[in-house]
Amino acid sequence: MERVRMIRKMACTGILVILVVCVSMTALFAFIQAGGIHAAGVGEKNVILVAAHDSPEAAKVLADYTCDGIADQVEIQQAIDASRARGAAVSLAEGTFNLDGDLVVPGNTLIEGKGETRTRLHWMSGRLTAYGGENIVLGNFETCGTGAIFLFNCSHVRVHDVVARVDDSLGGGAFFVWVQNSISEDIEFVNCKAIDCGRMGFMNDGEGSPRLIRNIRYINCQAINSGRYARFTPYGEWTTGFAIAENNDLADAMLTACLAEGSFESGFHVENAPRITNLVFRDCISRNNGQKPDAFYNPSEESHGLHFGSGYWVQGGTTLYNCVSGGNGNAGFSAGPGVRLYNCTDDGSAVGFRLVETRDVYLKDCTSRNAGAYAVYALEAEGIVAEGLNILDPAGFNGNGSFFGTIAHPVINSRFDLIGQNDGTVRTIYCEGCRGVTFTGVIRTGHPDPVVITRGEGIDTRGLQIEAGGEIADPGRDGGCGLKNFLIRIITAFL
Repeated sequence: MERVRMIRKMACTGILVILVVCVSMTALFAFIQAGGIHAAGVGEKNVILVAAHDSPEAAKVLADYTCDGIADQVEIQQAIDASRARGAAVSLAEGTFNLDGDLVVPGNTLIEGKGETRTRLHWMSGRLTAYGGENIVLGNFETCGTGAIFLFNCSHVRVHDVVARVDDSLGGGAFFVWVQNSISEDIEFVNCKAIDCGRMGFMNDGEGSPRLIRNIRYINCQAINSGRYARFTPYGEWTTGFAIAENNDLADAMLTACLAEGSFESGFHVENAPRITNLVFRDCISRNNGQKPDAFYNPSEESHGLHFGSGYWVQGGTTLYNCVSGGNGNAGFSAGPGVRLYNCTDDGSAVGFRLVETRDVYLKDCTSRNAGAYAVYALEAEGIVAEGLNILDPAGFNGNGSFFGTIAHPVINSRFDLIGQNDGTVRTIYCEGCRGVTFTGVIRTGHPDPVVITRGEGIDTRGLQIEAGGEIADPGRDGGCGLKNFLIRIITAFL
């Protein structure tokens, strides 16, 4: 606070003007990043002000550039180019700017609007682009029409408080990071929203070698209805909310308190091709994704309906903490090889936890509640460890609430510690063709045959307790007698 008071005092005496003129734009960026200054509060000599055709008259009087509502990217680009020579920030006044071509943002540039509901960039064509730039700050405006934010081989970028409502005229994402034969790093999106976009909300992609994006952070960002109402052609059928890794490698990435909702396919998505190292989700929410209709034709693979459609479709060195999923068309959590989940909960997705063609997955204190079909669906899975996995009231499919393996696609060398609850119409566990699998825990059910093990080997259910009706007893009560009213009926058929 004392530093802020000093800055304000210096600004009033005119000393700050001299200071900023003398320092480089790189130093200004570092100062901004440290929270010492904000474009909206900088003295007018340190800001190049651009007014829109409909800005308030007070802003037009002070403006360095005033747009006429036609090809406004020309005046804004002039302001950006001039800002580098003056070591200044570009401030976009309240109002609507109409653009029909690209804005090219070089390194060491700061562009701020007056707020996401007050400054609006409306694009008939073009987008905001940055090529190979470093030390870029963008914030406090809305972008719509064609106008995505495209960062090509950029590093040390901060995008904050930007709302994107872009159409389906271009591919990629509304917030799009691309790396090609390079490394992009230290990129942060804070309080950004992609709403009703006709393409991915947030997307990372790349090609060549290297193609690494590292230390990228998403904080309190939202992707709402990505591709739900319109999609870019071709390949728009795969539109997701957050495409965290498409063809790029990814390292040291974090998503905190982010929301994906209403996406055409998955909410949060990681492709199988790239290399993922230390991707972390914390306190994220993914709900009602997988909006693609069953009859929708996917031309790129000549199929119909959902392929991904999950709250979280993740793989590689990925860890999820305290994440929530609900109402997704395919699965709440689809965990590929190497994924770790802690205290993650799904409510009402078709499948709670999808473990298909995967290995070395760890789940701790996770919950599937009210699954539309299976609480757990596991096929061709190896080395799965689930500790304290709650499977509560799945609707079931063909009478089974959880499905483990087939002869052709078994679950092997895995352990599931379960806390189960379901009514008498749904079998808790169906396990076929599995090898070296251990089931432990407690299941409360009224089903006469709650567990069926068939055509497998090395299946251990000795630590699995089945209770018929009533509540699960506290092992510490009744003199430590433990659970009562057991219905021990596990059908095993090794055929």
